[in-house]
Amino acid sequence: MKNLLIILIIISTLIGAKPASTTTANFNHAEYNEVKKIVKMIKAIKPKLNDYKATKLAKYLNATSKKYKIDPKVMIAIIDTESDFDNSKVSETGDLSLAQINTEIWNKELKRMKLPEIDQKRLKTDEKYALNQMAMILGILKNRHAHKDGIWYARYHSHTKKYKNVYFAKVDLRMRKIASIY
Repeated sequence: MKNLLIILIIISTLIGAKPASTTTANFNHAEYNEVKKIVKMIKAIKPKLNDYKATKLAKYLNATSKKYKIDPKVMIAIIDTESDFDNSKVSETGDLSLAQINTEIWNKELKRMKLPEIDQKRLKTDEKYALNQMAMILGILKNRHAHKDGIWYARYHSHTKKYKNVYFAKVDLRMRKIASIY
């Protein structure tokens, strides 16, 4: 069996096709380990989430958390708190996707900052885009508030102290679950 696999890899290399192992990985060993770690974090919160979706989200989370310097644990805890990992979720207040972004509020702020607005349709259909927009928003909040507010990420839900503290308790519970696996 092992020899057959080697022969198939050699043949696919000779004809220009990539072996399945390289097409599914699409990242190096270090990135693979980071994605695997993020999958474990997701599974600590959502053990019944199927492996394919957990891995796909972990790849996206790994990229966006690095790009915007946001801890993936924070993003995972917020996603679970906000949408239960459901990209089709729409809240009573109009928040969209697994990231539960209120585009009306955030597009006003992004316009004020002279940044591109968030595409509502894409937000609802493209998980990678939704996570990227979420990380961008968290990056904005972190830059504005982290120097004076240790729970700056609770502002993702609300800026008012009362709601921020209630939200923090929900997110913190999930972050503790994630931390318990390490």
